[in-house]
Amino acid sequence: MSAKRFTIKPWLIVGLLLVIPTSLFTAIELLTLSDQEEVIESIYTDQLESVLYSINQYADDVSNTWIDNIYKELIPSDHSETFESYPADVPQIESFILHPIHDSSLNLDNFQIKNDSLQTEIKAQLLANETSIAQLKRYLKSGYRKIIGLDLEYHKHLSMLVFLSKDKELYYLNILLINAQSFISQAMAPRLQMVAGEDLIIVVRHNKTNELIACSLLNEAPEDVVKEQTLWLLPDYKLGIKPKGISISDLARDRARQNIGLLILVDILLLAGAWLFYRNVKRELHLAKVKSDFVSNVSHEIRTPLALISMYAETLQLGRLKDDTKRQKYYDIIYRETQRLSGIVNNILNFSKIESGRQKLTFGRVDINQIVDEVCHNYSYHFREKGFSVDQQLDESLPEIQGDNQAITECLINLIDNAIKYSGDTKAIHIKTGQSGNYQFLQVCDKGIGITEKEQKHIFEKFYRVTKGNLALHAKGSGLGLSIVVHLVEGHKGKIELESKEGEGSCFKILFPINNQTKQK
Repeated sequence: MSAKRFTIKPWLIVGLLLVIPTSLFTAIELLTLSDQEEVIESIYTDQLESVLYSINQYADDVSNTWIDNIYKELIPSDHSETFESYPADVPQIESFILHPIHDSSLNLDNFQIKNDSLQTEIKAQLLANETSIAQLKRYLKSGYRKIIGLDLEYHKHLSMLVFLSKDKELYYLNILLINAQSFISQAMAPRLQMVAGEDLIIVVRHNKTNELIACSLLNEAPEDVVKEQTLWLLPDYKLGIKPKGISISDLARDRARQNIGLLILVDILLLAGAWLFYRNVKRELHLAKVKSDFVSNVSHEIRTPLALISMYAETLQLGRLKDDTKRQKYYDIIYRETQRLSGIVNNILNFSKIESGRQKLTFGRVDINQIVDEVCHNYSYHFREKGFSVDQQLDESLPEIQGDNQAITECLINLIDNAIKYSGDTKAIHIKTGQSGNYQFLQVCDKGIGITEKEQKHIFEKFYRVTKGNLALHAKGSGLGLSIVVHLVEGHKGKIELESKEGEGSCFKILFPINNQTKQK
């Protein structure tokens, strides 16, 4: 008993390679959803901390700006004693106090301000934070002015900002008494709104009373926050933040859904890529076959005129012809076949230039009717030999246009050559010129086999040849003629139109713009 051979389809292998990895990854995504929530929460918390840091830094920047302005406007040249001032241009500042101190210790014996009760509390707070103030000296020696905030019980919303300055060898204790509530609601509120944007809610509350001082929301403030920290300069106040409209868990789930959606998208893209790969391979195989046919057809076309030229030239060389009329006929045949061979080579060279981007058009004044007359005259013997009648209908009123004479000539020759190749029993060619709107046109019609609608979509592609019917099979060619025509016409900013019906013939119309100002391409 022979075992049945088991084969796996290629599309099944590709499907398994795509589906199994993505399915496993999707399952892992679902199973590790809680772990992802923790990771996302950690990342999000770090982001919230960076937001809080930026707000604290902004408060520090505002305070430093105030201090710089005070030193420019209020500090007298001689301030060896305690100095107290009330800046009028900053309503959040209650007063500014400047007191000299010794380098070795915090000397407050001569510290005096107008309010005795407030003076007592300030001195108590300064002495209680002597270590922190000593640290300010070390900051100052290193070139950095650091500000610290201290609480005051004298008034619920009164806080003091302390920093040191130095003049020559003497240190000065600088104290800003500020209305913290006004500072937060006025100076910091715009920053809170800007940082919060559309995604966050930021609130500021009093640490002890939980009183709401400011909020980025206009209507209401949340009771719970995700992340909270004390303001650097105002230790009596806490800054809280939370995302707007979505919880961390919801955010994690949305992230998981997005990942799954991306996996599906990747699957689709992979399948699309596989399909495009298959299509391109199929196209390349077809192109390889077309190129092979092209080489075969061109070889045949070149071999035929070469064989005729060789045969008649050998006959003439051996001197076998005594009749001058017959000898002249052989010369004519050799000349025609040489011209035919030259046309084949020119087409190949033109195509090579087009493919490499080296095709250049030289523009000048061109008379289309003159081109038609010259080509028809040069082809007159060829027409007679093939039994073709050629009818010309030329519009003599056409003006000259800007164009490349040689390129337009090649276009007409290619169209006439196609008309000859694909004509059946009715061997008639009609050539017409005229004007249509802003274009001059050159039209070549035949009564040949015609072109089906399906083939009309491909006929201007390189290497493409009509292969339907016996006549088309016998009409050899390179399949380059019409693709070259299209390129040359586009170089003139023109267009080409085709009207054809199977069994009734074809009409190719080339349109050149009358006002074409292009000089060279």
